[in-house]
Amino acid sequence: MIQATVTGNLGKSPELRETKNGKQMCRFSLASTNRGRDGSEPQTTWIDCVAFDDVAEGIAGNLDKGMRVIATGPLAIEKYTRKDGGEGQSLSMIVNDIGLTVRPKRTPQPTSNGRASETPW
Repeated sequence: MIQATVTGNLGKSPELRETKNGKQMCRFSLASTNRGRDGSEPQTTWIDCVAFDDVAEGIAGNLDKGMRVIATGPLAIEKYTRKDGGEGQSLSMIVNDIGLTVRPKRTPQPTSNGRASETPW
C-alpha cells in the first residue's frame, strides 16, 4: 500500500458505527482539488475514507461536512461492480491521523484611493 498525506474538504458528515467485532468505525469522503495553475480546469479527486477506534470517535465528535482537513494513511484502489454490471474503481484511505488545516487570515488590500478595502477579495 502507498502511504499518503492528503489535504481536502469533507464531502459529507462523518458517520460513526460499530463493527461486528465491537470496534468503532467512521466513514466519510474527502475531496481534494488540484487548482490547475497552468490554466487548466481544476480537477477534484474524491477519496472514500474510513477510520477506526479512537481516531474514528475523534472524527465523528469534532469534524463536519465542508471542513478542510489534512489526513494521513495508506491509499488503495478498490474495485466494485456498478449498478449497470460494469466494473468500477474508487480511491480509498484508512485514516491513521487527521487534523484541521489553518489558513492565514487575509489582509485587506489597499484600494486605488489608498485605503484598505473592507473585503479581502
